[in-house]
Amino acid sequence: MAGRAETRATGGAARVEAPLPSAAVRAALAGAGVALALLAQWALDRRLAPGIAGGASVTAAVAMGAASRPWRALSERMLGGGAPAPRLAWTARDAAALASLAVLGAAAFYRFAGNRFSALALATWLPGFAVLGMAAWPRGAARRALDALHRCWHDGGFRVRWRHLALLAAMALAAFLRLYRIGEVPLEMGCDLPHNYDNIRQILSGELPVFFPSHPGREGLFFYLAAPLAAVMGLSHTTIKVAAVLIGVLTVPLVYLLGRELCDREVGLVAACLLAVSHWHVILTRVGYRAAVLPPVLALLWLSLARATRTGGRTSYALAGLFLGSAFYTYNAAMVLPLLVVLLLLDEALAGGRRRLASHGPGLALLAVTAAWVLIPLARYAYDEPLQYTYRVATRLTDLEQPLPGDLLGTLGRNVGRALAMFTYEGDAVFTTNVAFLRQLGFVPAVGFVLGIGCCLWRWRDGGLALLSGLGVMLLPSILALAFPHEVPSAVRSIGALPAAMLLAALGLVQARRALGGALGTVAVEPIARRAGGALLAIGAALLLGGETRATYTAYFRDYVWQQPDHNYSISLEMARAIEAFGNAGGSYILTAPHWYDGNAVRVQLGRTPEEWDLELTELAPGEPPLDGRPGKVMVIVHQQDAAALDTLRAAFARSIVLPHAKYDGTPAFLAFYGER
Repeated sequence: MAGRAETRATGGAARVEAPLPSAAVRAALAGAGVALALLAQWALDRRLAPGIAGGASVTAAVAMGAASRPWRALSERMLGGGAPAPRLAWTARDAAALASLAVLGAAAFYRFAGNRFSALALATWLPGFAVLGMAAWPRGAARRALDALHRCWHDGGFRVRWRHLALLAAMALAAFLRLYRIGEVPLEMGCDLPHNYDNIRQILSGELPVFFPSHPGREGLFFYLAAPLAAVMGLSHTTIKVAAVLIGVLTVPLVYLLGRELCDREVGLVAACLLAVSHWHVILTRVGYRAAVLPPVLALLWLSLARATRTGGRTSYALAGLFLGSAFYTYNAAMVLPLLVVLLLLDEALAGGRRRLASHGPGLALLAVTAAWVLIPLARYAYDEPLQYTYRVATRLTDLEQPLPGDLLGTLGRNVGRALAMFTYEGDAVFTTNVAFLRQLGFVPAVGFVLGIGCCLWRWRDGGLALLSGLGVMLLPSILALAFPHEVPSAVRSIGALPAAMLLAALGLVQARRALGGALGTVAVEPIARRAGGALLAIGAALLLGGETRATYTAYFRDYVWQQPDHNYSISLEMARAIEAFGNAGGSYILTAPHWYDGNAVRVQLGRTPEEWDLELTELAPGEPPLDGRPGKVMVIVHQQDAAALDTLRAAFARSIVLPHAKYDGTPAFLAFYGER
């Protein structure tokens, strides 16, 4: 009831919060916050007085925070509404499990030398999961599960509710936006995709590396998930993109479950819908980046940890450890996840669960042991090749590739500002990962994000710290690019912040709706009027979602395509066609430097391995092919402006011809030099 005092159990002692504002005051504050947020976002999009617009956003956040109330799931847990968590205790079974794991772990660590999932290594590593499963499996769990199924069956079976249908609709919409014209957009392969192709090919050929050292070091979970699809559909550029898209679609229900656990069903459903139509997520999944697998694993980790601290269940703690360890196999941004786990546990303690959390010591130990067990193969590689494993991170944090700026604190501060501004003002500038400089959130999510930030800051001890931690920690991989500050913000390195950003946006929108609707709830209205209001609300939500869908469709299929080199023209595909047309008549070469990044995409378009075709040239060297003087025919693909290379080739071959290859609009794409001795 509006205006009543909230009482919270804090380690057994009652604490009385200040009374909440009345419904009318809350509605007025929320209305002012929404209006200011809308106006500020409109001004930011048009670059109108960004400073003033930013101040308006802050004011909107404060107003919405003052109007907010504790959200349901957290209220149940922290205000004494939920059942007390059971106390966990060590047993003889646990001691035996730890002893066997110590022996198996030492053997597995030894066997994983060589960076390979060999049969002997797996034979010592996989049994440990059975041991962990027995330790985590609660007594009587099977019987309770069967009883629950029996009750569900006799009560009329599983009930399909409207929210389930809404979630399925969101997943269908997500699938459409990510699969429509997937073979055509993007048509050209970025610098990462050829390496993804090679890594998946390694798995299909039976090599099975733990860590992929190529370019310049790559975690392998995405490749192992994509390999079965490639085995069925054939390994291709499209297959890689489809694998990332399927993972992206499955992320939608996981965000719903996370939002339901942290807040409530409405917040979870809104967050899932926002993710389904997010251009940020659409772009990164359609490109086929391995980073696409980080958000679902992070959502599962967060969900398991939240349930573990709420219920004290061994299984939840073990699952949290499983997903924490698995996250390190997704993308290097996962290296910051231990910090997030610590902050989430701190949030639990601040919320009044210090004594209860202390009783969960065995569960936390189970989490740590499970995570460590999952990490054994990767830990062995990091032990054997520490420089290779940490190379990518080290290049951004240190002067390994580029000198660090003199003003480190100033650079760090500017990086923080740019990373936070990516959601509402200016996003990633890289044309492959974003519509250049477009904010990472849509208009409506950006407004909700500002309001959600205000709610969490105002009620940081009521669960706001958890959501803010999920956002801030997962922005660190982008913020800490100190040697390359021009790469901030990065849509790819910040992809772990995507679930938190969607939840914050959803929380802000839902809290605004509840605050504005609360004022109407104090007025006596006829049931028919209430139903009419609900129908209008549903229609409004559908229109807003439709508007976001249209905006994402336009941003991707028009703006994103238009900004691609030559408007999504695939020069690597045209080069591959020229090489295929030349066939086995002689040697085929591509002179890449200084005009093209590399020739890996061409090789992939050809469907060849490095052993089958690796004729990329960075320069024409005397005595080296094709200038080695051997008789026969050659074809060299040359940039149309590289006159010096053409002169060198003409001088080396008595008989030659140069044929231009044109783009779709008739402009030159490249030159094909054909020579014969």
